[in-house]
Amino acid sequence: MQQRTLTVLSTASLIALSLSLACAKSKALTPTTPTPPVATPAGGATLKASAPSPQAPINGVRLETFSNPTLQATAATPTEGGDFTPQYEFELMSDTGTVIERSSPHSSPNWVPAVNLEFDKTYTWHARAIFGGDAGPWSTTASFMSPNGGFKRGKEVFDPLTNGQSVGAVAGGHFETGPNGGWQSNGRGDSIDYDIPTCDSCKVEFDVTNFGRGEGATIGVDVKWFSMGDASTFGGFLAFRDSPWKMHLEQRSDGDGTGMQLIWRNGASDADTNGDPEYGDHRDKFLYGGPDWGHSYDNKVWHFTIEWTIGTYKVSIGELGKTPVEWFDGYFNRGHQYAPPNHRIELGCRPRNESMVGARYRNVKITPQ
Repeated sequence: MQQRTLTVLSTASLIALSLSLACAKSKALTPTTPTPPVATPAGGATLKASAPSPQAPINGVRLETFSNPTLQATAATPTEGGDFTPQYEFELMSDTGTVIERSSPHSSPNWVPAVNLEFDKTYTWHARAIFGGDAGPWSTTASFMSPNGGFKRGKEVFDPLTNGQSVGAVAGGHFETGPNGGWQSNGRGDSIDYDIPTCDSCKVEFDVTNFGRGEGATIGVDVKWFSMGDASTFGGFLAFRDSPWKMHLEQRSDGDGTGMQLIWRNGASDADTNGDPEYGDHRDKFLYGGPDWGHSYDNKVWHFTIEWTIGTYKVSIGELGKTPVEWFDGYFNRGHQYAPPNHRIELGCRPRNESMVGARYRNVKITPQ
C-alpha cells in the first residue's frame, strides 16, 4: 500500500514538472511588449544646445544689390551642462516657404547662399546647431526682400527701367518712373546697351509702348526697336552695317505701317552672302498685315521675345496679356551658331541713328537657354 502511494506521488510530481516546463516554454514564445521610444524634443531637436538668434538680414529689410547677403546668427551654446563646439546648418526658403537651399555643416554661424535671388521677392531663413549627428532647435525665422531694381550677372539680365535707372549703359533718352513708366527714347541716336559674355543660346524679352504704326514713315526711315552684334562695330554706321554679326529688328516705313524686317547674320558680311554656305545673312520682311500697332496715344503695350539656339532663331510679338504671334523664325546654316565676339544687346539702333523715337521700354530680361 505504501509503495502505491509513492508511485502516485511520483506521477503527480512528474505531471507538475511537465506543467511547469510547458508554462515556461509558453512564456518564452510570448512576445514581450516593446519599450516605448524616447520622445523626440520639440521641433525635432536631439542636441542639447540653444537655438541661434538671427541677426541680419532680418525684419523684411530690402537688399540694395543682388549680391547674396551673409546670413548672420549668434552662436549656439550647450545646455544642461554639455561641453562641445557645434557646427551650424542654415536653410533659405522662398516666399512660399519652400526650402531652396540648405547649407553644408560649417563652423561659423554665418553663411552666404549660392542661389541666384529673384527680383522683388521675400525670402526667409533660419539656422540651427549640429554636432555628432544630432541637431539643436531651429532658430526663429528671419526674412528679407531682394532688390526691386535690376541686376546684371554674366549672361543674365533683368532691368525693370521703371525705377529711374538701368543696369545697362544708357545713351540719351529719359526715364519715367512708376509701373507704367520706363526708359523712353528722345532721339534716333538714343539707346541702352547690355554687354554680356558671348551667348550662342539666349532669350531676350522686353515690353515697349508709346508707338504706333509707321513711326518712320514721315521721314522715310525704317526705325529699329532692337539690335545686336559685336560691340566693337557699334561705333559707326558702316562698321555696324557691314558687320558679319549684325542683327536688327525694324518697323518698315513703307507698306501699311504694320510691316517689319529682320536681318540676322551669323558670321557673314553682306558681301559674301552667297560665298560661304556655312554662314548666313538671314533676311525676312513683309510690308502689310503685321501687328495692329494702332497709334502712340493708344498706349498699347507690346511684349517682344527674341530667342536663338545654336541652330535656330525666332521672334514673337504680342500685345501684353494676349497670346503672342511668331512673326519670324529660321535656321542658322549648317548649325553655325550666332556667337558674336564682344556681344552687345541694344534697345534701339544707335550706330545707324535709327532708334524709334518716343518708344518707351521696360522689363528687359536676358536669359541663357
